[in-house]
Amino acid sequence: MNYETIEIKTKRLIMKKGNEEDFFKVYEYDFSKLKNVDGVCKLVKQDKEKIQSLFKGGIKKYYSKIKKAHMFDWIIYLKNEPVGNILTGEETLEEKKIEVSFNIHPSYWGNGYMPEALSSVMEYLYSLGYDNIICTYADGNIKAKKVLDKLGFKAYEIIEDSFMSENKNLVDEYKVIMTKEEWFSKTGKLSKIKDSL
Repeated sequence: MNYETIEIKTKRLIMKKGNEEDFFKVYEYDFSKLKNVDGVCKLVKQDKEKIQSLFKGGIKKYYSKIKKAHMFDWIIYLKNEPVGNILTGEETLEEKKIEVSFNIHPSYWGNGYMPEALSSVMEYLYSLGYDNIICTYADGNIKAKKVLDKLGFKAYEIIEDSFMSENKNLVDEYKVIMTKEEWFSKTGKLSKIKDSL
């Protein structure tokens, strides 16, 4: 399998490799504070050193490590402005399963950019041979749940007491799944993918 983060286009967006400055813009705010856990959503600036630590050795080295780890990492652009990120994580080749996480800068919430971007990335991942895409959201992360519900993801697993919130409450996380078969039966795009292979 080719683990290259290729360029993917939609009507409004482009997903491709980013540069260090793009990651700083996308992660301007600490996303752990934006999840609405405990009913609180705070705009707290991200520690820049935390992001810089990812890029020791430069952006080429970062993407080389991503590729070696069998991952993909797309920055989402709207008119050349970085607005979000889609990152894959753990894969299970026996089950043809891959985990996907996503975020979008708060300035761009509510415009439908994430469902649009995620849909195209999912189609690409299915075309590579994955049959199952898993996403995880924390209890209280209404925005992520809304995106995943809109796309039609279904319940897969609950991780009870996954982490402790700032207010010392134990928080559950929910894993949801979209199978290739379910996705293409909804979208009717299976023939398009097959034709391009």
